[in-house]
Amino acid sequence: MKKSISLVLIVLGLGYLWAEKPRRYVEAGFTVAAGFANNYLSYGDFFNDEHIIHIDFNAMGSYDFNLVSDVAAKTFFNVSGERFSIGLFAGIEGMFYGNISKQLFQLLSDGNTSRYSKAEFAFGGSLFADTGMNLETQLGKLRLRISPAVFLPLVYIPKPKKMALTVKTAEDTMSITGNVVLDIYSPVKLGTGTGDVGAFSVDIDGFSKVLDSGALGFDLTLGAEYPLASILDAGILVSHIPVALSRLTYQAQMKADFGFNDQGSEMSLLDLLKEGKVDDILHIGDPELTFSRGVFYVSRPLRFDLYSRIKLIGNFLVLRPHGGISLFTPYGDLPCFNAGIEGQIHIWRLLQVSLSSGYEELLWKHQLGLILNLRILQFDLGVSTQSQEFTRSFALSGLGVSLGVHIGF
Repeated sequence: MKKSISLVLIVLGLGYLWAEKPRRYVEAGFTVAAGFANNYLSYGDFFNDEHIIHIDFNAMGSYDFNLVSDVAAKTFFNVSGERFSIGLFAGIEGMFYGNISKQLFQLLSDGNTSRYSKAEFAFGGSLFADTGMNLETQLGKLRLRISPAVFLPLVYIPKPKKMALTVKTAEDTMSITGNVVLDIYSPVKLGTGTGDVGAFSVDIDGFSKVLDSGALGFDLTLGAEYPLASILDAGILVSHIPVALSRLTYQAQMKADFGFNDQGSEMSLLDLLKEGKVDDILHIGDPELTFSRGVFYVSRPLRFDLYSRIKLIGNFLVLRPHGGISLFTPYGDLPCFNAGIEGQIHIWRLLQVSLSSGYEELLWKHQLGLILNLRILQFDLGVSTQSQEFTRSFALSGLGVSLGVHIGF
């Protein structure tokens, strides 16, 4: 036991001495991240001793039901000096969401006295690829950053104007009908031909014509940071300032109808469930796909972020409160207000542990991060719990993970 402890201390000591050398002048690496969240169902609702899924419709009538998933990956190469750094990067970033209004769950829990009601639902999302350059320089005490980037929306699904569920109730039964109308935009052809109704497909060869189609967009990220005092830095970061919008010309529109217990069966809903006649309870019509040409302009979400860095006990403890706003997101026209705080503990240059909590683009997120710097190698790890509702964000209603690797000298 003593030998093991001694070995660990020796390794940490050597790691500290090596990590305390000047920062890496040349590095390459990658980061990947993925997550999902909802605001009703938690880990315990799926994995429990009863081996059943717990759904409390009474609670689900309190607010809309929301789902979201996201994914990101990036590779980079950086060269740094004493007062400047320059880097190249490329990656993808995507987010998709769904929403069902609370009226549906209120009907399921409280009943429908009017015997006729409606509930709305929506889907949306985006998947972007980008490549660009990071430039940072020190002008006196002021540190400036500029990141020009070229981006391409691989898929863009704007928020539909309106999709609704119609609910009808009688004395002993209930039926639900609805239809889906979803527009999908892409820089390449998505179907068998213009104006055709048929199967969905992606014209891979069409990507060779993207440069001539106007589908490439261009934006800038600008940042500035200034030390107001020995323990206080203040900064601003504006991400994805649109310079040239992406012009998407290919559209696929999907239409489908569905129904729940709307077949006019003489049997009651309970009897149908007992008999296992799922086809008589739920039907989903064959989707109709229409392909067309048009013009749809897309930019990436524009984000404003104000932050400060408060350094306590030397640089051992750092607090980073921030606040801002996001515009032009796939959620629609309404802005998303963001705010949060992060605490960091620095153990020399060898180890950094962080804990953050905040509200960002309609998600409450609480994240634990770890950075292990072995100079030649650096590992960035993160795990978060998240949800659209604050109380559910602590109940494992969503999970996010991230990993980053830096290699250099």
